[in-house]
Amino acid sequence: MPHRDSIDKVVEVYLAGLCREPFEYKDHKFSPRPVRVSPLIFRGFTCPRGCGGCCPRFSLDYLPTENCPPEATEREVLINGLKARIRSDLQENNKKHFCRNLDLRSGRCRIYEYRPFTCDFELIRIITPKTGPVHLTQKLFGRGWAMQRVDGSRGAKCDMLAPSRSSQSEVVRKLERLAVWAKYFRIKTCIDDIVAWARTGPHSSALFLP
Repeated sequence: MPHRDSIDKVVEVYLAGLCREPFEYKDHKFSPRPVRVSPLIFRGFTCPRGCGGCCPRFSLDYLPTENCPPEATEREVLINGLKARIRSDLQENNKKHFCRNLDLRSGRCRIYEYRPFTCDFELIRIITPKTGPVHLTQKLFGRGWAMQRVDGSRGAKCDMLAPSRSSQSEVVRKLERLAVWAKYFRIKTCIDDIVAWARTGPHSSALFLP
């Protein structure tokens, strides 16, 4: 099931997995853990037309400095007892399965040039097992086979591609955007270290941050 409030995913998965100081969010405390960055993070992926499997209805969230759709309104997020303002389209008046901005004929996003962070960050994964290091990689959706497509069938159409200079550049861009979110929320992370490593990629071996 998708995260209906995407901020929970940004904070509890992305930023919690890469934090370097403890922080609290929604009565949960998150602590730093070792991080292993797989060289598979540099892979690219296809996004065929007629799919839209990864575009169900969920909140579309933006920092105040980012371009956003007209439906987005201001709300507050509380982290470590401090308030941070963001702009969100919660899609509360959208009763359909798919995001309001998805073209249901082509499966293409109508606001792609200013897509929200959680959409932009795919297919990068931050996997947090019960023990051991957090894993940062890039891979297909775990339940992609079950995703509903705009053509009425199920199964995401995307495929992974071999690493390239283009895909490496995209990984750096996405991580840099995540770093901006972390700094805005005043969460100390290891993202800058990962970005520095990623800029010299693609690499054939993993990066380990204790």
